[in-house]
Amino acid sequence: MATANQTVQITADLTMHVPRNATGDLGDGVTNVVRGVSAVASVDGIDVQDLRPRLNDLQVTATVTAVVTVADAPDIERATADALADGFGIDSVADVDATRVAADHDDRAPEYA
Repeated sequence: MATANQTVQITADLTMHVPRNATGDLGDGVTNVVRGVSAVASVDGIDVQDLRPRLNDLQVTATVTAVVTVADAPDIERATADALADGFGIDSVADVDATRVAADHDDRAPEYA
């Protein structure tokens, strides 16, 4: 049985691990970690709140605004938090604010064969 998906615009506080050797600046590293989550369609903004250097990476807490595709569920905040928490390098997800996006909204780049 196929499940229906929904696209949501979210703002959430994420704690994640950004590789020290990531290309670009800290913002680029945070964006790349969030984009690595399969449910994330696009990252619209980041605001770094905390930075803790560690031996091999940087532990970063940031407020992230993104467009995410999640399974249709009555509690979209919970579904979004679960989808984000499944991402590699993401330790915690808090204060999720999610709003459903109109069906004709598509931020993904077209794929060409």
